[in-house]
Amino acid sequence: MLNLPSTVLVNRVMPKKAFYEHLKTTAAIKEQFVQQIERIEMVASVKEASIHIPGDKDVAEIDVLALYLRGADVPYEAIELVARSIPNKLLFVCLSDESCKLLVRRDRLYETEWMSTDGAKLELVGSTLGELWDSIVSQVVFGDTNSVDLAGRLERKRRSEALQLELKQVEQKRKSEKQVAKRNALFDHKRAIEAELSRLEGEY
Repeated sequence: MLNLPSTVLVNRVMPKKAFYEHLKTTAAIKEQFVQQIERIEMVASVKEASIHIPGDKDVAEIDVLALYLRGADVPYEAIELVARSIPNKLLFVCLSDESCKLLVRRDRLYETEWMSTDGAKLELVGSTLGELWDSIVSQVVFGDTNSVDLAGRLERKRRSEALQLELKQVEQKRKSEKQVAKRNALFDHKRAIEAELSRLEGEY
């Protein structure tokens, strides 16, 4: 899975009940574990002993968890619960039929599109586990291994997403606006947002 080196592989099933019976949760989240997740498996544990890359003050271990799903609905709340309950950094691999989706949690959950399980690859790049983790996050969010200024790139992405939402709202208001002066002002606002989006997307 993910073309990971054999030294990091664990392939150990984790009991679902350990999450929803012993942690503070809700009936809806428990339902996700029971109905949507067939099983949870720790696929790999990336740490200094298994990959000979030193940890740092923020990252000592990165675990890869596979969630075998009963369908294509992603149990986001259950994933959030697992992410909060395990102190290590986590890469989630959701599997459904012959497809998979990768997810990581940083300030929030980020995910890839669904892709072929056979075609899903992960590169372990970095001189420390902190750099390696940032590279994994970058692969999920941006599709590249670049770990440089990841926090800044994520902030620009969040800003871009907020602007895209604002752009839709401005366009909707402009369509329904009857006054010419207000329509022109909204058009100017639209152009300003588009220019800012173009600038941000060039800095990812």
